[in-house]
Amino acid sequence: MIYATSLLLVAPLIASAQQKEAGPEEDGFTMTPVGTEGFAILREFFRYDEGIPLDVRQVERFERPGSVREKIVFRGIRDSLVPAYLEIPTSGEAPYPCVILLHGIGGSKEGWWQEAASHSGKRLTDGLVAAGYSVLALDAEYHGERLANNGYESADVFLFQRGWMQRARDMIVQSIVEHRRAIDVLESRDEIDTSRIGVVGYSMGGMMTFMLAGVEPRVSSAVACVPPLLREDRSPIAIHNYAARIEAVPFLLLVAEEDPANTTPQEARRLHDMIPSPSKEIVLYPGGHILPAEWTQRAVGWMKTGLKPR
Repeated sequence: MIYATSLLLVAPLIASAQQKEAGPEEDGFTMTPVGTEGFAILREFFRYDEGIPLDVRQVERFERPGSVREKIVFRGIRDSLVPAYLEIPTSGEAPYPCVILLHGIGGSKEGWWQEAASHSGKRLTDGLVAAGYSVLALDAEYHGERLANNGYESADVFLFQRGWMQRARDMIVQSIVEHRRAIDVLESRDEIDTSRIGVVGYSMGGMMTFMLAGVEPRVSSAVACVPPLLREDRSPIAIHNYAARIEAVPFLLLVAEEDPANTTPQEARRLHDMIPSPSKEIVLYPGGHILPAEWTQRAVGWMKTGLKPR
């Protein structure tokens, strides 16, 4: 099993593979995806031992009008315990398609069920459930109920105040693996149709959406919102390396016109152009990192096309 903490050891191999395929490394950020050999190395970061028990258990159950929401816990990697919410419609016909929601840095799974969430999370969740989708959301490492793993200090602090980019990188890689494990959990549920798995991510979650769609074959449709673009050509969390590998997943990219610290409109268009999927779309919204609430309707509509309920 390859863990996130091994990333530094393999970085020189990625650079070597890319040079072998594309010639000497250029100075600066060129937004050039790694080649076939380099991507094969990147994929190794997200492998995991499928024989490790998931140890899934339900710890809470909430009945809501039109749905049931469960709080579950399962085993991630490095003996981590991952808390998650799974909401399942009580109308329509099972098995239900499922949309996995990925929160941003400093957020949590709770944000997808809260009115005041800056990314209109509850509006999206309610819209998906009303349309006949089950919804799953996890706490990424160092977020939500997992803050204790970081001494109760928010991930915002070590990333934005201390600049611990390597720690953030390891956290993101771990989260991708744990979302793959979460799909394993969904496969154990008779009510869920894992041939119809969608992913919607916001900010850091948008970054992870690119990565999941690039390495997880069970993802069938994806929406990435205002994803940060790490301006390093060969980083394991640089999303342009995954954009070029999204070959069959319908992919919607929602970005802001005035969000230069994350992704400029020009960079977003390049990302969109890199995606080889025949079904893709890019939408630019006026303003900054917080998109207008209308984005949730567009995301639900995208899932209705890519993951049609029965």
